Amino acid sequence: MALPPADGKQREVLALPVGGHTVVLGTAGGGKTLMAIKRAAFLAELCSKNERVLLVTFNKALVAYFKSISDNELKKVDVRNYHKFAIGYLNSRNLMGFNVIAPAYDRHRFTKTDLIKKALSELKSSDPSITTFQRDVNVFIEEINWIQKMGIRTLNEYEEVERVGRSGTRILRNNRKYFWAVLEHYMELRSKKGYKYDLEDLASYVEDELEQDTSNRYYKHIVIDEGQDFSPTMLRSLTKAIPSDGSIIFFGDVAQQIYGGRISWRNAGFKIKDIWYFEQNYRNTKEIAALGLAISKSKYFQGVADMVEPSSPKAEGVLPAVIKFTDEKKEILYHIERAKKEFATQTVGILVRSRKDVDNIVAFLRIARANYQVLHGDMNGFSLTSGISVGTYHSAKGLEFDTVILPYFTKEKLPDSERIIALEDEEEAMSEEVKLIYVAVTRARRGLIISYTGELTELLPTNENDLYQEFTI
Repeated sequence: MALPPADGKQREVLALPVGGHTVVLGTAGGGKTLMAIKRAAFLAELCSKNERVLLVTFNKALVAYFKSISDNELKKVDVRNYHKFAIGYLNSRNLMGFNVIAPAYDRHRFTKTDLIKKALSELKSSDPSITTFQRDVNVFIEEINWIQKMGIRTLNEYEEVERVGRSGTRILRNNRKYFWAVLEHYMELRSKKGYKYDLEDLASYVEDELEQDTSNRYYKHIVIDEGQDFSPTMLRSLTKAIPSDGSIIFFGDVAQQIYGGRISWRNAGFKIKDIWYFEQNYRNTKEIAALGLAISKSKYFQGVADMVEPSSPKAEGVLPAVIKFTDEKKEILYHIERAKKEFATQTVGILVRSRKDVDNIVAFLRIARANYQVLHGDMNGFSLTSGISVGTYHSAKGLEFDTVILPYFTKEKLPDSERIIALEDEEEAMSEEVKLIYVAVTRARRGLIISYTGELTELLPTNENDLYQEFTI
């Protein structure tokens, strides 16, 4: 598939000087992925025979999308998600092995969650008088992930650090030693199971190894797409993966920051002179963009640094539809029938909050014998012309569809109750969830359908300004 040409200010980014660190911030639909692909291809043409370019993102499904839409343009570019890059680098340094990364989810092996639960349980049993150990295990899982993403190496550093990116969970400095004790015991249990790493601390090992690695760098230039999803340790490691005369360019949208909990790219050590901002929305119609903008102005978006407010698109369309159903089965069957018939020649994204909801919808799609693909990390290809794509809000990062269907917009499901428990703060969970909703809504090019049963989630703006049409079926 041929990519559209770069437009206006986009052409200026493609022609930026080759060298150093560059940050490009834009709004949803601003063409960041297009610019990332074209910038990577441009840099590859400048490289000598032994020099290479890396185009890296966080979302594995997006890698499959990259390859599908731009294989011809990226023949001289390695397209990777961050963890594949990290594993490849550590393997080249003889620091990998078989099954050495603790899985996040696995039915047959001990996972990171299992091991943290075990660590907490054992510490709780050894000293039941410590009230901190009585807190929900999800709080410890969340905090350990945060420590690792920030690249905190010692208890002293943890006790002193300002809690950038974590405003809700209340952990007194005096109690941090107990969280650190769980982390250390988890690491001991992890080692006994033969795991050297997990997905959150892999970047720290890459960063440490690059710090002492004096060999020639494999990549001359690195292009980061959807950079707002990278942790500070991931970004720091990438800045160390290029030679002194190389370049790194970061494309991101802080409004879509769904993995880092308000962790800014500014914590990543970029050495920049200027930041490029892109306000133009090329993807959405005026009506869809208006709803996305209203979501971004939610009170739960407060405190988001470097927010880029989109300018209004030129294309006009129909208002998004918000439909109330009497039960969830009727809700899903209605959407599948419309997707099969009314939207048969379009690309349709059915996006939901959880993998469990994905599995539920897939079961209905199989019964209906619909043409569909599931968005996930092991996709070998990506259908671009028509058909239904089913996935979580997370898996849809960076993607776009002619029509987007968002079922289950109920108060019971949004915000996710597990995130409220993990963060011990409903507003903090709301802050995470509203960004997910923003991501989901802004995937739509021309059509947007939102539905729910029972009570509509309060994360969707009220309809005071006629942002959408409301129906009951």
